[in-house]
Amino acid sequence: MVKAAKATEKSLNISKGIIFTFFTFYLIFFGIFISNFFTSSTGDIPPFVSYLPLLCYIGAFFCGIGLIIFIRNVTTHKVRQTQSRKKIKAGSIYKQALFLIIFIFAFVPLLSPIIDRGVNTQHFSVYNNKWNGCSEFKRTIREQAGYQNIMSVQSSLSATERLNQSILLILLGPNQFYDPIFEIPYFIDFFEGRNSLLLCHDHGSTSTLLWEILIANILNMGSQNATGIFPVTLFPDGILRDNFSYDTTPEFPVITNFDYSHPTTFGIDEVILSRASSAAGGPLVEFFGWDVVGSASELYSWVDKNDNGRVDPDIDVLDLGFIGEMLTGFPKEILKLPLYSPFTPRVFMAKELGNSRVFVSADASLFNNELIDDDLGYDNKQFGINIVEWLTFADYGVNKDDWVVVFDEAHIRPENSRDLTSAGIYGFIMQYIVHLSTNPITAWIYPLLAVYTLKRYLPKKDKQKEQEKIAEEEEKREEKARFRTSSFFAQKIEEFKDKGKYSEALKLLYRRLERKLNTLLKGEKITTKRVIDMVIAKDPSSTKLKIRRLSRFMERILSIKEGKYKVRTEEDFEELFFEMGWAVNNI
Repeated sequence: MVKAAKATEKSLNISKGIIFTFFTFYLIFFGIFISNFFTSSTGDIPPFVSYLPLLCYIGAFFCGIGLIIFIRNVTTHKVRQTQSRKKIKAGSIYKQALFLIIFIFAFVPLLSPIIDRGVNTQHFSVYNNKWNGCSEFKRTIREQAGYQNIMSVQSSLSATERLNQSILLILLGPNQFYDPIFEIPYFIDFFEGRNSLLLCHDHGSTSTLLWEILIANILNMGSQNATGIFPVTLFPDGILRDNFSYDTTPEFPVITNFDYSHPTTFGIDEVILSRASSAAGGPLVEFFGWDVVGSASELYSWVDKNDNGRVDPDIDVLDLGFIGEMLTGFPKEILKLPLYSPFTPRVFMAKELGNSRVFVSADASLFNNELIDDDLGYDNKQFGINIVEWLTFADYGVNKDDWVVVFDEAHIRPENSRDLTSAGIYGFIMQYIVHLSTNPITAWIYPLLAVYTLKRYLPKKDKQKEQEKIAEEEEKREEKARFRTSSFFAQKIEEFKDKGKYSEALKLLYRRLERKLNTLLKGEKITTKRVIDMVIAKDPSSTKLKIRRLSRFMERILSIKEGKYKVRTEEDFEELFFEMGWAVNNI
């Protein structure tokens, strides 16, 4: 009956282990499959669907943790007994699992580059050496423009607040959402110092960020270091086409219409773009406060919203009808801004805000490794150098070593899926820590939260000694109670079990059987063969199964007595204990 119950429990444990293992590997492979599907898919995928691979990996992670906990529960009876005797809560294993999770999250950013070698293939990344990266632009800023302090942000823009120098923040084609809770307070402080911003739009989240900067600028108007109002900017959906000045196709317009009174246009004749956008409003761009640096051709350029290659007056417009709905009686027709002549598309804009400067481009591709190449015959590289030098006040003779050029890598991510590269995982983990520790709203309470959290899991030294003393006294009381309610023999066996001395306990139990054997063998040395011969002589009808079982037990117990074999687990001890009881009754 005992063996049947034990076999049933063992089968149940194996089944549970198989289930945990199956779901762990299934979720991993399913997540990889979905990620590959998104990568190869050419259609539009809803944003929330792109989180499915991440959910699969999280599910696999917790299934793996569950498997580890399950294996530990099955195989460590002794540890659980010791914890119970010392009154340690059963939930301690979940605390250990929590610490394991924290440990993994802490070391993933350090170990994951071993898997992907730190390769970054995101569009406009300064670590991407392919045609769509901007590694050449970074090298140009360092080697030709002479800026040695160049860094990148993988987590949060708030990380730059720890720098004690002026910052030139470069945002190349960001496509991730800028959280206003964190970014608005950041830009309030950003424009109070002598910092500058180069923002290159590329059909991403630039428009949202510009409105957040405007809100930050308005909220900061009461400050002594407040600058002028930040200009409004609207980037419509669609591709800028120029049938008058282009390379290969109108989707690659060549900008030749510059305001040569602006310092950034010195020595610039032609700049090529690639599937760019434009600032909507034509002459309204100047009215809103921007200094227009470059525009497309006046008569033959427009923003093609439906990608049909021709101007559609009813479609190629920026509809601001939502404003008319808020203003009763306001004519909605006025709020439809044409995206064609005479509202010539503006592609480069600049603004000086006291100690800060801002440059906005309607395209980020002009600085990628393909278009910045001098062999193409365009001035993209020199234009980038001019912009960087103007933003860092080089025209006023400011030392370039006083500036730190910072590239925002945190908001450049895959378009159709989550970023699971080593850099992406690092940024995902670190952004919340940086947000909480640097944001003015949460910075004051973050140390208190950290101390409170650690205090629960890292008790003070004195408190820990007190708990150990209480546990020791409780163990002594239990030991006295066992002594009063049991014999010295039973107490000794229990003591051996607690200390893991299973062989010593079995030797003590074997003495009873040894006395019986000495009597039956009349003082001869106890060996397996003599015991078997005695049993057969005593009962000739003994079965082969009984003889083999008795022989196997005697060989093991004699080996234990001679010190040739040690019992290391509680399961082996229990098995030999029951076998010894069977042997006493069958000899």
